[in-house]
Amino acid sequence: MIRIKNDAKSAEIYISGDIIDDVDGEEIKAWYGNDASGYKWPDSVKRDLDAIDDDAPLTIYINSDGGSVPAGVAIANMIARHKGKTTAVVDGWCCSIATQIFFAADHRIIPENAYLMIHKPSTIAIGDADDLHQAARALDVIQKGLETTYNAHALDGVSPDEIHDMVESTTWLTGEDAAKFFDVEVKEATQTAACVGGALHMLGDLPNGIRLADTSNKKAHDVPKVDRAVNVEDKDSFKKRVAVAIALAKA
Repeated sequence: MIRIKNDAKSAEIYISGDIIDDVDGEEIKAWYGNDASGYKWPDSVKRDLDAIDDDAPLTIYINSDGGSVPAGVAIANMIARHKGKTTAVVDGWCCSIATQIFFAADHRIIPENAYLMIHKPSTIAIGDADDLHQAARALDVIQKGLETTYNAHALDGVSPDEIHDMVESTTWLTGEDAAKFFDVEVKEATQTAACVGGALHMLGDLPNGIRLADTSNKKAHDVPKVDRAVNVEDKDSFKKRVAVAIALAKA
């Protein structure tokens, strides 16, 4: 869902849900109309930004598990081109390609109990061996581009090798953790819940405190990582989605 609030002095955009390409977005809009919540795509964001005074300060609130790489990069570049000061705020979690939007802002804020997640890009490929090798090479190029953004906002002393290892291993960071590696402002914990969209099955190594409701009050980075993310297609999908929201609300 994208909501926009605009006045003469400032503007706000709320981005939550899955990031998808324009073609998919327009099909969803045609089917659901203005009720197409849970998705965002470049053209819809562009229309919203066109309605904003380009010199006005802009705050982008993010609560997304990511999605399409080209769509996310396009939205990030739109945010970066905005002439007024931009501030990105993580409401619940900011995962995968959504982190590119977060780092596109001039100033970045994350509560200490919210999350960033960075990982390797993925795709689906068919064809012969040459086609599959080409897909792998393309993913390597895409990963270098994503890591360039992370390196540009890394703190002094954080090496490209460290960033690369974090991407390679799928890394979840609380606000406190993120401040050890990136130029971000950490705010006091707020009671928020992350949006769990259709891309959840792409998120690997979910901390236990997110994957299942955790009432132990342990911080997510203090809990051993699980092997894989939950499968949103199984019969317990709804219960697990509710558990995610409860876990983050209690974080």
